[in-house]
Amino acid sequence: MKAWIKDKRQVGAVLTEREIPSIKRDEVLIKVEASALCKSDVDVYEWTPLVEKAGYPIPFVMGHEFAGQIVAAGEDVKGFAVGDRVAGETHIPCGYCETCRTGNQHICGNHMGVLGRTVDGCFAEYIALHQKALIRLPENLTYEQGAILEPFATAMHAVAKAAPSGRTLLVAGVGTIGQMAVEIAGFLGCVKIFAVDVNDQKLEESAARGADVRINGLKEDFVEVVRKETNGLGVDAVIDFTGNEKVINQAVEAVKIAGTIVHVGMVEKPLTYQNFMYGVVYKELNVTGIFGRRMYETWTEVMNILKTGRIDLNSYVGKRMKPDELEKAIALFPQVTGRIVFRDQDGEEEGRK
Repeated sequence: MKAWIKDKRQVGAVLTEREIPSIKRDEVLIKVEASALCKSDVDVYEWTPLVEKAGYPIPFVMGHEFAGQIVAAGEDVKGFAVGDRVAGETHIPCGYCETCRTGNQHICGNHMGVLGRTVDGCFAEYIALHQKALIRLPENLTYEQGAILEPFATAMHAVAKAAPSGRTLLVAGVGTIGQMAVEIAGFLGCVKIFAVDVNDQKLEESAARGADVRINGLKEDFVEVVRKETNGLGVDAVIDFTGNEKVINQAVEAVKIAGTIVHVGMVEKPLTYQNFMYGVVYKELNVTGIFGRRMYETWTEVMNILKTGRIDLNSYVGKRMKPDELEKAIALFPQVTGRIVFRDQDGEEEGRK
């Protein structure tokens, strides 16, 4: 099979022929029907300092957002069978450590497998996957939509931590997952959504998804705008997708006393709070982060939301490309709004539009 391999600790990847992976008793073999390009995949390709610091063993197959069909199943696999359409959870927890046994298996610290990092990923024709990481694809979702379920679930987890119902929320950075967060927050009853970015096109799109106030951070001080719009109180919560130190410090000032800041964006260097005591400690801020999504609560929430038909995952497909066009896709990534989805076939599968 063809697969994109990260084979050196430097910029680049190679498209090469590999054996179709064998499966263990508790794994399935999946024919990848669609996959999507995430910013973290771009970081792996570019081998950023943050990726280098992680110490991932190479070589490995890149990619972690995908959907496909099971073509073989190990003898111990329960609840899934050949022919099932599935998406994949990125994290493969051990299942028995203290973290896993207390409801936090998505952040298992016991050598957790991560697709496209420590476990071979989905930028290939086939992927072997543990049954713990299988997510059944509903009949009303296409493979393309299934490939972007993972980032949608990440947005869901971030929004859930911000508890937006009946409250105000600022989303800093409205790339694909930020846009998803805006739409989910509105669905969950957020009363006022602020969107902050430096790209006017993305801000316009966030308005279409429900952002009430759009702020270009290069043209306006969003702290001032937020205070004006909230009678000086600040927003109840901020979700930061930027990882930018200046934006994060502005968020500390923009959030109200006893408010919440949810970190999602990757911070690639040491972070300094400029007003830690008065801005964070004395305000008793709830500062938290996310890594992926809860298994399997977030997935259930996502499926229930999508069943309503009020959020269309197709709107997050920014561009369709062939699987062998990874390098071209990485070059185009900064200009594309929405996910770049890789698929050999054109269009959607019949009966699942």
